Amino acid sequence: MRRWARHVGRAPGALAVLATLACSDPSGSLSAQTAPDDARAAAETITAADLRLRVGALADDSMRGRDTPSPELEKAARHIGGRFEEFGLRPGNGGSFLQTYPLAFTGPGDPSRQMLRIAGPGGGTIPATSFVALPGGGDLTGEGDVVVTTLTDARDLSGHVALVRVSENGLREALGGLRALLDRGAAGVLFAVDASSQYFGGLRGFFGRERLSVGVPEELSAPGMLVTVEALPPGLASALDTPGGGAAYRATLRTTARIREAQGLNTIGWIEGSDPQLRDEYVIFSAHMDHLGVGRPVAGDSIYNGADDDASGTATVIELAEAFASLPAPPRRSVVFLTVSGEEKGLLGSRWYSEHPVFPLESTVADLNIDMIGRNWRDTVVAIGRDESSLGTTLEEVVAGHPELDLTMIDDPWPQENFYMRSDHYNFARNGVPVLFFFTGTHEDYHGPNDEPDRLLYEKMSRIARLIFFLGLEVADAEARPQWDPVAYRRVVEGGRE
Repeated sequence: MRRWARHVGRAPGALAVLATLACSDPSGSLSAQTAPDDARAAAETITAADLRLRVGALADDSMRGRDTPSPELEKAARHIGGRFEEFGLRPGNGGSFLQTYPLAFTGPGDPSRQMLRIAGPGGGTIPATSFVALPGGGDLTGEGDVVVTTLTDARDLSGHVALVRVSENGLREALGGLRALLDRGAAGVLFAVDASSQYFGGLRGFFGRERLSVGVPEELSAPGMLVTVEALPPGLASALDTPGGGAAYRATLRTTARIREAQGLNTIGWIEGSDPQLRDEYVIFSAHMDHLGVGRPVAGDSIYNGADDDASGTATVIELAEAFASLPAPPRRSVVFLTVSGEEKGLLGSRWYSEHPVFPLESTVADLNIDMIGRNWRDTVVAIGRDESSLGTTLEEVVAGHPELDLTMIDDPWPQENFYMRSDHYNFARNGVPVLFFFTGTHEDYHGPNDEPDRLLYEKMSRIARLIFFLGLEVADAEARPQWDPVAYRRVVEGGRE
């Protein structure tokens, strides 16, 4: 990927032409588009002073870092919902501005009770450092004769412990196929991977601590484990590539786990579009309202305020909602304002929304996501995803049509950091929604307790927010919806579904 994209020019663009036509076209074919004066007046409601107040409310020490889940996160969600109601937005989830979703903390039980024993020539109890119990809830025990199999083998496994040899590249597929093996009747499942696998140690740590996930895990019918090839009895290890082998061995697996159920929250408000032909299409403005909560103290400060990450984006969504609500008439398409939780725990809230959308994803024409726009450059913004769809061209035209904003858009200069998959737009993109992700980069206070409100550049934030307003308004008023670049669609959407 290129390190720096070309700067957007300042010459009048297509938007200026459209605006002129909207005012002068005698046929009225473009009359539904928002008048330029109304757009400017609405944009001017977005101010640095308002953004400072909104970030201050969200990232105050009293909010204790807005962890997912926490009472303070719920307080933030209700605060945002209150602002949406104040502006006259419609509740996004029936009669409520809140969308709740299930969470589960899953962790290992008593490690001394976990066990893997393989009886047979050279067998015995496998050291605890050489296996990882896979999560499934509850305490599970399985015992049976070992049979070597594959994920595509259709043989009946009733009463047997399935042993599957996997490589690093196939580990994800194997873990996803655990239930399929259990559905074939397996009394237990062992996935054998080389001890040198870069994933084995990581999975030991991941499955060995409590973790948060969307939804309550369905309990497995029998235990599953990841085991190193080197820990298997030599005779069994040599049979790994022979489906049907391993009959001389019998395995006993015992796993333990505990589950704590919890609840996550998203906040959704919306404005119905004015065009009867387009009002059932939606433009979403998104940001995550959660952060890391209370953590390890640094210089006596243990509250991870998350002012830039991402009270800056959340405050911007609130300001955008107010700006759109101030228009004399709504844009042609409906506009949706979404603040999600659980981003810091793995994009959980946006994942839930994308799997349980309030507004159909096939009718969602764009997601404009805002995450960390309060620090670093004063006149440059990274627009991740602008080469993936016609949104990139529209953005260039908006920037060119608003030189007073003094903003330059660039591509992602840090491709090695994989920011594309690290914020909530990703859950929209992989489900086929064109996206742009507005971002001004990390900094020395990233994910630390010094990410405080007084360190943000609010005047810059106000210009970025106005840019996103003009962009969103253009998308919402346009005759045609944004279109994917075919190559990007295959990579992001079709590739993401493999």
